[in-house]
Amino acid sequence: MTKKAFYLLLFFLLLLTACTSEDSGKNHETENVQRKESAPMITSIKTNFPEKEGWVVVPANSFELTVTVETTNTETLLFWSVPTGTETWGERELIGYDTSGSDGWNITWNIAGKSLHNRLVVQALGSDGKTITDETINITNE
Repeated sequence: MTKKAFYLLLFFLLLLTACTSEDSGKNHETENVQRKESAPMITSIKTNFPEKEGWVVVPANSFELTVTVETTNTETLLFWSVPTGTETWGERELIGYDTSGSDGWNITWNIAGKSLHNRLVVQALGSDGKTITDETINITNE
């Protein structure tokens, strides 16, 4: 009789564990789907200057560089100028930010007198307050 009770108890615990594992797996999948749907996504970055061979080419004596971004699920955009080279993220400069996409996501950067050979990194901070994504374009003077 004790053996029967032991096997019954063991079967019950095994069944309970299987049911619990299935539920938590479903919750995890739902969370991943929700996070992906609410994550920011940058769909395009455009400037007021042409691109040539992977570089935005800024004509000599230019005064302003306008950057326009199309994005979804975004609360804030940060625009960073980062020198080219390896391990230069620590030398970045915040050149602007946009907290309202109501007039489009964009900045105008004063580049008068600047020598450019940089990466411009656009970081999109998610509207969920937890996610971030970024895209990079290369900028150089003519």
